[in-house]
Amino acid sequence: MIINYGVNANKKYKDTLFRKLFGEDKKAALSLYNAINGSDYTNVDDLEFTTLDDVIWMKMKNDVSFMVSRTINLYEHQSSFNPNMPLRGFLYFADLYRQLTPESEKLYSRTLLKIPTPKYIVFYNGETDMKEADKLALRLSDAFDDSSVKNDFEWTATMININYGHNSEILSRCKTLEDYSKFVSLVREYQKSESLSDAINNAADDCIKNGILKEFLLKHRREVNNMTLTEFDEKKYEQVVRSDERTFLVFELVQDGDLSIDKGAKKLGMSVSDFKQAMKDNRFKVPDVE
Repeated sequence: MIINYGVNANKKYKDTLFRKLFGEDKKAALSLYNAINGSDYTNVDDLEFTTLDDVIWMKMKNDVSFMVSRTINLYEHQSSFNPNMPLRGFLYFADLYRQLTPESEKLYSRTLLKIPTPKYIVFYNGETDMKEADKLALRLSDAFDDSSVKNDFEWTATMININYGHNSEILSRCKTLEDYSKFVSLVREYQKSESLSDAINNAADDCIKNGILKEFLLKHRREVNNMTLTEFDEKKYEQVVRSDERTFLVFELVQDGDLSIDKGAKKLGMSVSDFKQAMKDNRFKVPDVE
Protein backbone atom coordinates (compact mmCIF):
# COMPACT_ATOMS: atom_id res chain seq x y z
CA MET A 1 0.00 0.00 0.00
CA ILE A 2 1.71 3.16 -1.21
CA ILE A 3 0.27 6.38 0.20
CA ASN A 4 -0.64 8.69 -2.67
CA TYR A 5 -1.49 12.32 -2.02
CA GLY A 6 -3.15 12.66 -5.41
CA VAL A 7 -0.42 14.99 -6.69
CA ASN A 8 0.38 14.39 -10.33
CA ALA A 9 2.72 16.90 -11.94
CA ASN A 10 1.73 15.72 -15.43
CA LYS A 11 -1.98 16.10 -14.84
CA LYS A 12 -3.51 19.28 -16.24
CA TYR A 13 -4.75 21.52 -13.45
CA LYS A 14 -8.48 22.20 -13.44
CA ASP A 15 -9.34 25.85 -12.84
CA THR A 16 -11.56 26.55 -9.86
CA LEU A 17 -14.71 28.58 -10.32
CA PHE A 18 -13.15 31.45 -8.35
CA ARG A 19 -10.18 31.62 -10.73
CA LYS A 20 -12.50 31.48 -13.76
CA LEU A 21 -14.64 34.33 -12.43
CA PHE A 22 -11.85 36.70 -11.42
CA GLY A 23 -8.72 35.52 -13.22
CA GLU A 24 -9.95 36.04 -16.77
CA ASP A 25 -12.25 39.04 -16.47
CA LYS A 26 -10.55 42.39 -15.81
CA LYS A 27 -13.84 44.07 -14.91
CA ALA A 28 -14.62 41.48 -12.25
CA ALA A 29 -11.05 41.55 -10.89
CA LEU A 30 -11.09 45.36 -10.70
CA SER A 31 -14.45 45.29 -8.93
CA LEU A 32 -13.04 42.82 -6.40
CA TYR A 33 -9.96 45.01 -5.89
CA ASN A 34 -12.18 48.07 -5.28
CA ALA A 35 -14.32 46.13 -2.79
CA ILE A 36 -11.28 45.03 -0.79
CA ASN A 37 -9.46 48.37 -0.85
CA GLY A 38 -12.36 50.82 -0.77
CA SER A 39 -11.17 52.33 -4.04
CA ASP A 40 -13.13 53.33 -7.13
CA TYR A 41 -11.05 52.42 -10.18
CA THR A 42 -13.21 52.22 -13.31
CA ASN A 43 -10.69 51.87 -16.15
CA VAL A 44 -9.96 48.18 -16.69
CA ASP A 45 -6.73 49.14 -18.42
CA ASP A 46 -5.43 50.16 -14.97
CA LEU A 47 -5.29 46.44 -14.17
CA GLU A 48 -2.70 44.04 -15.57
CA PHE A 49 -2.88 40.32 -14.86
CA THR A 50 0.41 38.89 -13.56
CA THR A 51 -0.71 35.34 -12.81
CA LEU A 52 2.14 32.85 -13.18
CA ASP A 53 0.61 29.84 -14.89
CA ASP A 54 3.58 27.58 -14.21
CA VAL A 55 3.70 28.17 -10.46
CA ILE A 56 2.38 25.06 -8.70
CA TRP A 57 2.45 24.54 -4.94
CA MET A 58 0.72 21.63 -3.22
CA LYS A 59 -0.96 20.71 -6.54
CA MET A 60 -2.64 24.12 -6.78
CA LYS A 61 -1.79 27.05 -9.00
CA ASN A 62 -2.28 30.46 -7.55
CA ASP A 63 -5.75 31.75 -8.34
CA VAL A 64 -5.53 35.41 -9.38
CA SER A 65 -2.62 37.83 -9.51
CA PHE A 66 -2.69 41.31 -10.98
CA MET A 67 -1.08 44.74 -10.72
CA VAL A 68 -2.97 47.96 -9.98
CA SER A 69 -1.30 51.30 -9.23
CA ARG A 70 2.12 49.78 -8.43
CA THR A 71 0.68 47.13 -6.12
CA ILE A 72 0.84 43.41 -6.88
CA ASN A 73 -2.26 41.67 -5.63
CA LEU A 74 -2.36 37.93 -5.10
CA TYR A 75 -5.86 36.62 -4.41
CA GLU A 76 -6.20 32.95 -3.50
CA HIS A 77 -9.29 30.92 -2.76
CA GLN A 78 -9.39 28.24 -0.05
CA SER A 79 -12.21 25.91 0.98
CA SER A 80 -10.15 24.49 3.84
CA PHE A 81 -7.91 26.15 6.41
CA ASN A 82 -4.20 26.11 5.57
CA PRO A 83 -1.76 27.72 8.07
CA ASN A 84 0.97 27.68 5.41
CA MET A 85 -0.64 30.35 3.23
CA PRO A 86 1.95 33.00 4.22
CA LEU A 87 4.75 30.73 3.01
CA ARG A 88 2.85 29.96 -0.20
CA GLY A 89 2.43 33.67 -0.88
CA PHE A 90 6.03 34.43 0.02
CA LEU A 91 7.32 31.86 -2.49
CA TYR A 92 4.90 33.04 -5.16
CA PHE A 93 5.91 36.68 -4.80
CA ALA A 94 9.58 35.70 -4.93
CA ASP A 95 8.97 34.09 -8.33
CA LEU A 96 6.93 37.05 -9.50
CA TYR A 97 9.53 39.63 -8.44
CA ARG A 98 12.19 37.52 -10.13
CA GLN A 99 10.17 37.75 -13.34
CA LEU A 100 9.66 41.49 -12.98
CA THR A 101 13.38 42.13 -12.42
CA PRO A 102 15.07 39.91 -15.03
CA GLU A 103 18.28 41.95 -15.11
CA SER A 104 20.02 40.48 -12.07
CA GLU A 105 22.78 43.07 -12.13
CA LYS A 106 20.26 45.67 -10.92
CA LEU A 107 20.29 43.93 -7.55
CA TYR A 108 23.97 44.86 -7.14
CA SER A 109 23.48 48.51 -8.02
CA ARG A 110 24.05 51.29 -5.49
CA THR A 111 20.64 52.63 -6.48
CA LEU A 112 17.64 51.31 -4.57
CA LEU A 113 15.53 49.12 -6.84
CA LYS A 114 11.86 50.01 -6.41
CA ILE A 115 9.36 47.15 -6.59
CA PRO A 116 5.53 47.03 -6.57
CA THR A 117 3.97 46.73 -3.11
CA PRO A 118 2.64 43.21 -2.37
CA LYS A 119 -0.90 42.63 -1.13
CA TYR A 120 -1.89 39.07 -0.33
CA ILE A 121 -5.52 38.10 0.28
CA VAL A 122 -6.94 34.62 0.89
CA PHE A 123 -10.67 34.24 0.32
CA TYR A 124 -11.98 31.49 2.57
CA ASN A 125 -15.33 29.75 2.12
CA GLY A 126 -14.84 26.63 4.23
CA GLU A 127 -17.40 25.54 6.80
CA THR A 128 -15.37 25.02 9.97
CA ASP A 129 -12.33 27.14 10.73
CA MET A 130 -13.77 30.67 10.39
CA LYS A 131 -17.39 30.15 11.43
CA GLU A 132 -17.51 33.34 13.46
CA ALA A 133 -14.55 35.41 12.25
CA ASP A 134 -14.78 37.75 9.27
CA LYS A 135 -11.04 38.21 8.89
CA LEU A 136 -7.89 36.51 10.12
CA ALA A 137 -4.23 37.50 9.77
CA LEU A 138 -1.85 34.60 9.17
CA ARG A 139 1.79 35.53 9.76
CA LEU A 140 4.89 33.86 8.38
CA SER A 141 6.70 34.54 11.65
CA ASP A 142 4.44 32.01 13.39
CA ALA A 143 6.39 29.35 11.50
CA PHE A 144 9.83 30.63 12.54
CA ASP A 145 11.89 28.29 14.73
CA ASP A 146 13.24 31.36 16.52
CA SER A 147 10.26 33.46 17.57
CA SER A 148 12.50 36.28 18.78
CA VAL A 149 13.01 37.56 15.21
CA LYS A 150 9.34 38.30 14.57
CA ASN A 151 9.85 42.03 14.67
CA ASP A 152 12.71 41.85 12.16
CA PHE A 153 10.76 40.27 9.32
CA GLU A 154 7.10 39.63 8.59
CA TRP A 155 4.90 38.41 5.78
CA THR A 156 1.14 38.30 6.20
CA ALA A 157 -1.73 36.57 4.46
CA THR A 158 -5.07 38.21 5.25
CA MET A 159 -7.89 35.66 5.23
CA ILE A 160 -11.33 37.05 4.41
CA ASN A 161 -14.39 34.92 5.09
CA ILE A 162 -16.64 35.01 2.02
CA ASN A 163 -19.27 32.56 3.25
CA TYR A 164 -22.64 34.16 2.67
CA GLY A 165 -23.53 36.22 5.74
CA HIS A 166 -19.94 37.30 6.42
CA ASN A 167 -18.22 40.51 5.28
CA SER A 168 -21.47 41.78 3.80
CA GLU A 169 -19.93 45.20 3.12
CA ILE A 170 -17.22 43.72 0.90
CA LEU A 171 -19.65 41.38 -0.86
CA SER A 172 -22.11 44.20 -1.51
CA ARG A 173 -19.38 46.19 -3.29
CA CYS A 174 -18.57 43.31 -5.66
CA LYS A 175 -21.64 41.64 -7.18
CA THR A 176 -19.64 38.81 -8.73
CA LEU A 177 -18.15 37.88 -5.35
CA GLU A 178 -21.56 38.12 -3.68
CA ASP A 179 -23.12 35.95 -6.39
CA TYR A 180 -20.32 33.41 -6.06
CA SER A 181 -20.93 33.29 -2.31
CA LYS A 182 -24.66 32.75 -2.86
CA PHE A 183 -24.03 29.99 -5.41
CA VAL A 184 -21.71 28.07 -3.05
CA SER A 185 -24.25 28.48 -0.23
CA LEU A 186 -27.00 27.05 -2.42
CA VAL A 187 -24.86 24.08 -3.45
CA ARG A 188 -24.26 23.26 0.21
CA GLU A 189 -27.94 23.58 1.03
CA TYR A 190 -28.97 21.21 -1.76
CA GLN A 191 -26.14 18.82 -0.88
CA LYS A 192 -27.80 18.11 2.46
CA SER A 193 -30.37 15.96 0.68
CA GLU A 194 -28.84 15.00 -2.69
CA SER A 195 -25.61 14.17 -4.48
CA LEU A 196 -23.02 16.87 -5.10
CA SER A 197 -23.57 16.71 -8.86
CA ASP A 198 -27.33 17.18 -8.47
CA ALA A 199 -26.77 19.91 -5.89
CA ILE A 200 -24.58 21.87 -8.33
CA ASN A 201 -27.13 21.55 -11.14
CA ASN A 202 -30.05 22.59 -8.96
CA ALA A 203 -28.11 25.50 -7.48
CA ALA A 204 -27.18 26.64 -10.99
CA ASP A 205 -30.85 26.47 -12.06
CA ASP A 206 -31.90 28.57 -9.06
CA CYS A 207 -29.15 31.11 -9.70
CA ILE A 208 -30.03 31.53 -13.38
CA LYS A 209 -33.71 31.96 -12.49
CA ASN A 210 -32.85 34.63 -9.89
CA GLY A 211 -30.19 36.51 -11.87
CA ILE A 212 -27.25 35.22 -9.83
CA LEU A 213 -24.19 34.71 -12.07
CA LYS A 214 -26.81 34.30 -14.79
CA GLU A 215 -24.77 35.23 -17.87
CA PHE A 216 -21.72 33.34 -16.64
CA LEU A 217 -23.69 30.20 -15.82
CA LEU A 218 -25.55 30.23 -19.14
CA LYS A 219 -22.25 30.53 -21.01
CA HIS A 220 -20.12 28.16 -18.91
CA ARG A 221 -22.67 25.72 -17.43
CA ARG A 222 -20.71 22.53 -18.17
CA GLU A 223 -17.41 24.06 -17.06
CA VAL A 224 -19.01 25.30 -13.85
CA ASN A 225 -20.16 21.78 -13.00
CA ASN A 226 -16.64 20.41 -13.45
CA MET A 227 -14.95 23.30 -11.64
CA THR A 228 -17.35 23.19 -8.70
CA LEU A 229 -16.90 19.44 -8.35
CA THR A 230 -13.14 20.03 -8.28
CA GLU A 231 -13.49 22.80 -5.69
CA PHE A 232 -15.64 20.71 -3.37
CA ASP A 233 -13.37 17.69 -3.85
CA GLU A 234 -10.58 19.70 -2.20
CA LYS A 235 -12.24 18.79 1.11
CA LYS A 236 -11.84 15.10 0.34
CA TYR A 237 -8.23 15.72 -0.63
CA GLU A 238 -7.55 17.47 2.68
CA GLN A 239 -9.15 14.59 4.59
CA VAL A 240 -6.95 12.08 2.74
CA VAL A 241 -3.84 14.12 3.50
CA ARG A 242 -4.70 14.31 7.20
CA SER A 243 -5.34 10.56 7.30
CA ASP A 244 -2.05 9.85 5.53
CA GLU A 245 -0.15 12.16 7.89
CA ARG A 246 -1.47 10.14 10.84
CA THR A 247 -0.40 6.94 9.08
CA PHE A 248 3.11 8.26 8.47
CA LEU A 249 3.36 9.40 12.08
CA VAL A 250 2.61 5.85 13.27
CA PHE A 251 5.17 4.46 10.80
CA GLU A 252 7.80 6.87 12.14
CA LEU A 253 7.07 5.94 15.76
CA VAL A 254 7.48 2.25 14.96
CA GLN A 255 10.60 2.87 12.87
CA ASP A 256 12.19 4.85 15.72
CA GLY A 257 11.30 2.20 18.28
CA ASP A 258 8.87 4.41 20.20
CA LEU A 259 5.93 2.15 19.35
CA SER A 260 5.72 -1.62 18.85
CA ILE A 261 4.67 -3.06 15.51
CA ASP A 262 1.66 -4.74 17.15
CA LYS A 263 0.44 -1.46 18.64
CA GLY A 264 1.13 0.43 15.41
CA ALA A 265 -0.90 -2.06 13.39
CA LYS A 266 -3.73 -1.88 15.92
CA LYS A 267 -3.81 1.93 15.76
CA LEU A 268 -4.31 1.78 11.99
CA GLY A 269 -6.70 -1.17 12.07
CA MET A 270 -4.36 -3.37 10.04
CA SER A 271 -2.97 -6.86 10.42
CA VAL A 272 0.68 -7.03 11.45
CA SER A 273 1.72 -8.47 8.07
CA ASP A 274 -0.15 -5.77 6.13
CA PHE A 275 1.26 -3.10 8.44
CA LYS A 276 4.84 -4.26 7.83
CA GLN A 277 4.29 -4.38 4.09
CA ALA A 278 2.78 -0.89 4.10
CA MET A 279 5.84 0.44 5.96
CA LYS A 280 8.14 -1.14 3.36
CA ASP A 281 6.05 0.14 0.45
CA ASN A 282 6.37 3.67 1.81
CA ARG A 283 10.12 3.33 2.43
CA PHE A 284 10.02 3.11 6.21
CA LYS A 285 12.42 0.73 7.94
CA VAL A 286 10.68 -2.11 9.73
CA PRO A 287 12.47 -2.88 13.04
CA ASP A 288 14.00 -6.34 13.29
CA VAL A 289 13.01 -6.65 16.93
CA GLU A 290 9.66 -5.51 18.29
